[in-house]
Amino acid sequence: PAVALVQSLVEGKEDVIAFREIDVSRDFASADRYRIQVTPTVIILDATGKEVETFVGIPDEEDVSGAIDEAVSP
Repeated sequence: PAVALVQSLVEGKEDVIAFREIDVSRDFASADRYRIQVTPTVIILDATGKEVETFVGIPDEEDVSGAIDEAVSP
């Protein structure tokens, strides 16, 4: 559900948003880098890689949408 939610929110915005799903059972380095301990975890980063917001568990659509907007704002 979290992946589908985020995918629906970034659809049509691929020119300014990159979506990446991490399988933490296989990609230990990324899990460690982003401090992922629970799934699902949704992390919104801006263009510089700075963390804007982290959601642990199934996130609220409005909250994720707001974080995405913040991340792509100039």
